[in-house]
Amino acid sequence: MTADRFVYDIVASPLHDRSAVDAIVAPIRALAGDLGGRCLDDDDDVDDVDVRAPELVVIATGGTERAVLDLVARRRLGGADMPVVLVAHPAHNSLPAALEALAALRQSDCRGRILYLSGDGATDRREMQDAVTDLEAVVRLRSTRLGLVGGASSWLVASSPDPEVVLRRWGPAVEVVDPARMIELSRTPVVPTGRLADRFVEHAEHSAHGSHVPVDRTAVDAAASVAGALDDVVERGRFDAISVRCFDLLHDPGTSGCLALAELNDHGIVAGCEGDLPSTLGMLWARHLLGQGSWMANPSRLDRRRNEVVLAHCTVAPSLTEGYSLSTHFESGIGVGVSGRFAEQPVTLLRLGGRDLELCWIAEGEIVEQGDEPDLCRTQVTVALSDTTVDDLLERPLGNHLVMVAGHHGDRLRRWWRLAIADPA
Repeated sequence: MTADRFVYDIVASPLHDRSAVDAIVAPIRALAGDLGGRCLDDDDDVDDVDVRAPELVVIATGGTERAVLDLVARRRLGGADMPVVLVAHPAHNSLPAALEALAALRQSDCRGRILYLSGDGATDRREMQDAVTDLEAVVRLRSTRLGLVGGASSWLVASSPDPEVVLRRWGPAVEVVDPARMIELSRTPVVPTGRLADRFVEHAEHSAHGSHVPVDRTAVDAAASVAGALDDVVERGRFDAISVRCFDLLHDPGTSGCLALAELNDHGIVAGCEGDLPSTLGMLWARHLLGQGSWMANPSRLDRRRNEVVLAHCTVAPSLTEGYSLSTHFESGIGVGVSGRFAEQPVTLLRLGGRDLELCWIAEGEIVEQGDEPDLCRTQVTVALSDTTVDDLLERPLGNHLVMVAGHHGDRLRRWWRLAIADPA
């Protein structure tokens, strides 16, 4: 079986001779090849194709609708249920054929979209690159192992989906992990964590006001021991991501998980707080589709006149910030919280939810202010929304936490959502 970045088929009407078809698709072949795609010729064995490989179908001419449906059906019978991207171009009735074929595929509950190549080289390249990346994100999510350590926190009454729902709708396999070993390793670390504690202390800024409550080295060492314990969880479970019922750590071993989760996120292991699976999935979505780390936080305050929301949480990956200080965990006053400073920049907020994880809320905005208030979690930012209103959060909430990622990505996220998650229509 060949490992390909993506594969593509070329479908043409027999009314067109081979040389005419070759001339039509030559620019598309060149572009696809440059991006790492392999063309599947008629004599290619479908069994030689990795069923997980993203697939594009190039509709060279009109009159090909039935051939497209037959081609997709053969792939699906072979075990592939990936969304399909139909590639259309401006000539030879390619676009109308793509429209008809996609409508029929959706009637059969097959996910897909049309990639229309206009002939503008730079635009076509960017849009095909994005289409392939969209499909790669689906593959990555379907191959993700997510460890749910200790289950969801008791207060997440709308954010505790069944692992089967996560697998069926989003792809990651969720494994619930007994926290006993993690707690024991946090009490009596077997992995040296002094360097980690040194690094956090050395790079931390110092503050003497607002929400900052100084912590000593003993507290940092205890918080770093949780990082070693979570490394063990990740390694033993071969997890790509975890979500931790972290508040239980405040009672035993008597520290917070904030520093440990920050460290994991900084090293490419998506780590969510409080056992919140929808928010951890949102962080995975940002990682796999946008290639970026993200921050999970509480929407703590709203200003309807300014259309602003204040986000706050006690952990953040230092690499996402311009600097950070160390303080206590807000609610408990013990352990170590991370108080990060974000640059004033464009951001996108997202939240997943619904009984079947079929819903999402996406909003673009700008970070306009940092916070340092004593009655909120330690990292605090104010985001001014630009493409929706804060009333959405009040009228149609999907749950508590929001995920924030740098940059404006609303259109990209919504397009992927329609391709991979929303019910075909």
